[in-house]
Amino acid sequence: MDAALVFDQLRTALSDYLDNPGDAGLWRHLLAARRVARAAMLRLPRKEILAPLVDDARQLVRDVSGSGMHDRALEAEDRVLVQTAAKRGWQGLLAAMLLTPAWQWPDAPLLVSVPEWLRSDYVAWQFAPPQGFSAVGDAEAYAAYTLRRLEELVRWVNRCPGATAEAEVLSAYVQHSSVIPLYFCTDSLRRHAELRGSLLQRAFVQPGDSYEPEVRPRVGRRLRIGIVNRHFGPQTETYCTLPTFEQLDPERFEVILFYHKLVDSPLEKYCREHSAETFQLPEDAEGQIAMLRAAALDIVVFGTNITAVFNEVTRLALHRLAPLQVVNISSCITSGLPEADLYVSGTLTETDGAAANFSERLGLLPGPAHAFNYSADREEPQVPCSRAEFNIPDDALLFVSGSNYFKIIPEMQHAWAKLLAAVPGSHLLVHPFNPNWSSSYPIKRFRAEFEAVLTAHGVDASRLAISTKRFPSRTDVKTLLSLGDVYLDTFPFGGVTSLVDPLELGLPVVLWEGGTFRSRMGAALLRQLGLPELAADNPADYHATAVRLATDVASRQAHRDRIREKMERAPFFLDNLAASEAFGDLIESAYDELAAVGRQAFRATTTPLCLATAAPSDAAAVAASDALAQARAVLRRSPADAAARHVVGRALLEAGRTERAVAYLLAALQGEEVKADLWLDVARALRANGQLPEALQALEAGLNLDKLQIEGWVMFAEVAHQLGSADIAREAAGVARQLAPDDTRVAAYL
Repeated sequence: MDAALVFDQLRTALSDYLDNPGDAGLWRHLLAARRVARAAMLRLPRKEILAPLVDDARQLVRDVSGSGMHDRALEAEDRVLVQTAAKRGWQGLLAAMLLTPAWQWPDAPLLVSVPEWLRSDYVAWQFAPPQGFSAVGDAEAYAAYTLRRLEELVRWVNRCPGATAEAEVLSAYVQHSSVIPLYFCTDSLRRHAELRGSLLQRAFVQPGDSYEPEVRPRVGRRLRIGIVNRHFGPQTETYCTLPTFEQLDPERFEVILFYHKLVDSPLEKYCREHSAETFQLPEDAEGQIAMLRAAALDIVVFGTNITAVFNEVTRLALHRLAPLQVVNISSCITSGLPEADLYVSGTLTETDGAAANFSERLGLLPGPAHAFNYSADREEPQVPCSRAEFNIPDDALLFVSGSNYFKIIPEMQHAWAKLLAAVPGSHLLVHPFNPNWSSSYPIKRFRAEFEAVLTAHGVDASRLAISTKRFPSRTDVKTLLSLGDVYLDTFPFGGVTSLVDPLELGLPVVLWEGGTFRSRMGAALLRQLGLPELAADNPADYHATAVRLATDVASRQAHRDRIREKMERAPFFLDNLAASEAFGDLIESAYDELAAVGRQAFRATTTPLCLATAAPSDAAAVAASDALAQARAVLRRSPADAAARHVVGRALLEAGRTERAVAYLLAALQGEEVKADLWLDVARALRANGQLPEALQALEAGLNLDKLQIEGWVMFAEVAHQLGSADIAREAAGVARQLAPDDTRVAAYL
């Protein structure tokens, strides 16, 4: 049969299978068509490497490799065919590449033995990322395989194969590789990241690029901080980067935003309003580097994930742009990039030995690594949701999860299937296809594979509901999640952004915590809330905790009440003033240390840079002799300390910085709502800031707590008079006259 016709038949069989991946007959037909195509490849003329049919064969390998077909376990028959084909020259190599993914072929040839004209194809095939894992253990096997191939590729590059050959191979690696599938193994990925970093540096950094910016002492000036994002529109990376800079002290920091793409959204506008300047970067990389270097920044923060796929910000992070270069928590693992100096995490997110997982110096914020601002562009929900549309009974116990598709690896599918089997009548609703990770997903395949797992555990597939909705905002996602009773998180890559949604709803959540940053993010939020019992550290405890919450109505309700109470008090990860305060202190300290010891010594230090080395002082300590200095010291260790915020707010008010004083004093009310003198200071600040109606409300709250507060009644009369409420002013002045008959300030209002 004509080879071109055989290749087209395989493409047709592949299309049919992808349209219905749960059909076993279509799968067998696809395997047969692939074996026929493999035989046709073996018959290609050895010397006609430039023939159109050879190009078609190479394209067919790319089509199959990128389809997701290679994600399934290699059949025993095909394993034998791979081994025999590999001995048949380049035709056999192409045939083997058609049959198997690289990570399932331990004996695949080394790159050095591959014909030069086929090397780019081979590297693209070697590093083609799976669309998802299909069997337990695949994630670990893939990570181990990738490490070996990265080490091999680095060795090949170091052999100096020639500029053209090196450029072609590195280009293939950059275009086709992705770190995302590595996120789902349980081990540290530092070595993977460092090897990737060396390859990217070899590909994009010219040997003569030796820019070394001046490290200027900080004393007497503001630090210039550049935040570099692909864009500042609505997405996870913006929501978690914004709190780190939006309330930085403008007397200590000058914040400049740099972006590649203009989105023109309310969130982008909010980001602009909370920075000194904003610049759109030029289209070409050289122009972008030149603009950032010309900005004379002290610190550059990369707020886009530079560890997933290669993007514009990753390319910039390969270069020296400022004395201190910071990777934030948008990047899910260490960057491994030679020019990245500091990775910012949190004390509740990392273990004692966590520094070994990072190529950068590890910096630790006090508490969780993450903070979010979801109020800047909050929208009302627009899409109604009901259990009925998912065929879920109203009285059924419903587990829900908003974890992304990639995170729901086979290990999690089996864990959730066991959970459904252990709780008769329960249902599971998942919403895995959010646009933050990908613009397209293999939805049919996910459903087919998950339903097969359920069947293996004796669970009817009708108890699984999969939401494929594209919601306009996160408030609509919360509407969906509110249908549930217990929220399930994933392992080893847990949620953190997605976890805030159920916590805001008061849903009990169940976590499974490990030893790396990506498996500890959510548990850090629970510890901050005082709910560590919901974070299991092994599969048995995860299962037991979920079953207990599902079957014990009283326990579930008690946890709901506790979560709602804690969330209403603006926990650290939703306290944007605390987040900015902590981030500013950390990078200021990092800059000072780098300036003192030099970059090499700064990076070589294995002890994490940590400001939270001592327990927060209490209110009495804050009121010690040097109250302001003591308060600022407390905020370095505990950025949300109410008593310290009160002291700093007063000092700011006395210094005439009324807007910032309002921010600190209002924040101090979290946990201190019963302090009448604090309400009085809040009222003073609001009044000084021109917020008279709000000042009157604060005075009313304070006077309800302490009706003998003469200063409060006098100010109440004054503010009411300013607002044109003569009767209210006269009434307040009358109370003040009774408390202090000789106080002359009230006469005018009587």
